[in-house]
Amino acid sequence: MEKNKRDRILDGMQNLINSRDVQLITVDEIAKEAGIGKGSIYYYFSSKSEILKALIARSYGTAVEEGRKLAQNDDLDVFTKLEVLFCTCLTASGELRRGEAESSLSALQESALIHQEFVSFTIRELLPILSQVLDQGHKEGQLYCPDTESTARIILSILAVHLDNHLAPASPEEIRRLLKAFAWMQEVTMKLPQGKLDFLYREQPDDVAK
Repeated sequence: MEKNKRDRILDGMQNLINSRDVQLITVDEIAKEAGIGKGSIYYYFSSKSEILKALIARSYGTAVEEGRKLAQNDDLDVFTKLEVLFCTCLTASGELRRGEAESSLSALQESALIHQEFVSFTIRELLPILSQVLDQGHKEGQLYCPDTESTARIILSILAVHLDNHLAPASPEEIRRLLKAFAWMQEVTMKLPQGKLDFLYREQPDDVAK
């Protein structure tokens, strides 16, 4: 089945990156590990980079999809949805930092490429959802946000980079302080009730910098 072969390619890539730098892995090696011909890989993916992106999506897409469903629930208010999306970022970044026994991708904790792709994936997938939530809040008068897409991109960039904690390493306390300052800035600029974004730093786990 086509799905089977595609998954074999992703499994092959995942197996290889446990013991090698992802930048040194070749398409030939992926094909050999997957037990298929090199030509079959290009039927599903245009490049090694596309394989890596698909692997990131497969590994962390569940957390994002759960966040998407909750954020689109009409029964939740805007501030609850914002908290849901933050927790989605937190859950996904936590999965990336998980120990080797739980995630084969975590063996690449020191690979900047993996982390760059993860941050890119998080922003790309959550941007339309967060934009929609901010737009809802603006229209309902719950917050002030005339440019929802740009604001959503800024928020996600800060959260994704600092929760991932690889591209800009910091201690747990430094991250808490940064998120506290970020929450204050958002409350002021978007005219939110004081304390509405406290969950940003109060929910922050102690092992975020590990």
